[in-house]
Amino acid sequence: MSDAPIPRESAKPLPEGREARPFPPPGLSDEYEVLSFARNELLSGRPAALVTLTGLDGPFSRPLGAQIAVAADGRFAGSISGGCLETALVEEACAALALGRDRELRYGRGSPFLDVRLPCGGGVDLHVDACPDPAVLTEALDHAAARRSFSLIFGIGAGSSAMRVGRSDETAGPGRFRRSFAPRLRLVLAGRGWEIVALAKLARVGGCEIVVASQERATLDYCAPYADTLIALTIPTQAPALPLDADTALACLFHEHEWETALLLDALRSPAFYVGALGSRQTHSRRLETLRELGAGPDDIERLKGPIGLFASRDPAVLAVSALAEILAVRTSREAKS
Repeated sequence: MSDAPIPRESAKPLPEGREARPFPPPGLSDEYEVLSFARNELLSGRPAALVTLTGLDGPFSRPLGAQIAVAADGRFAGSISGGCLETALVEEACAALALGRDRELRYGRGSPFLDVRLPCGGGVDLHVDACPDPAVLTEALDHAAARRSFSLIFGIGAGSSAMRVGRSDETAGPGRFRRSFAPRLRLVLAGRGWEIVALAKLARVGGCEIVVASQERATLDYCAPYADTLIALTIPTQAPALPLDADTALACLFHEHEWETALLLDALRSPAFYVGALGSRQTHSRRLETLRELGAGPDDIERLKGPIGLFASRDPAVLAVSALAEILAVRTSREAKS
């Protein structure tokens, strides 16, 4: 085998009747799946609306810019609340589609919709784009596929939004709203065994892009339903070129630690925002000594997380939760500082 990604068709087949990538339930669709849902409806000749949270007055369960896409038959993707608004928003979006005009909505404090209450006690403003341009959505999804940051900018209150793709740092201007998008979180999982399978499965539910690199064919086969890319490792001392950008986390989950050193050295010198490795504290201490001997500097050593995870566990599924929680905590902290 080579270091090249293994084609998905060569991986272990799924049980008959099961799709590799079923579309998630509406409330679990991520921000790019929302855009994809709207784009696919429009390209199929069916109307679709894009609803965006444009104003917050008090506490709320979703961030400014949260979106749902609504089809004319009431199907939708995305989440703008914990369930208290979606039914009303689908009805309003379908009404906007019937008229072919954008509309602005207010719920909660100061809203004319007295029958819709927000448990948090605040108020929210929303924009319904009744005629999104599929070409603009395609352009946005192309940026997402290329892992480039971007924004969607549209007008509010004018009846027609003229939505367009802009730079991620672009100023919206008066009467317009900017929704920023960052690259999807990518996890590069290297190793073998049930820990890597459990983490790949959990990360798929979390909407991550997943790369699995292993020296064991069985691990690659078991991860195939969840991974976007499979890479076969063949020589312990030679690391393949892994996709390690600033929105990528590497988790080394080897039990045979001679396989991890070259991968860790490359990752610690890459833009990857997180690098972690499995093992006991004693194993981690030996790991650090090996890395120092091979030229790892103090900054490299400082950013290596080990043992991986927020808390220790010998159960593969629990360890997966612990590791993913740590990765998300590091990313959230970084975003809060930027």
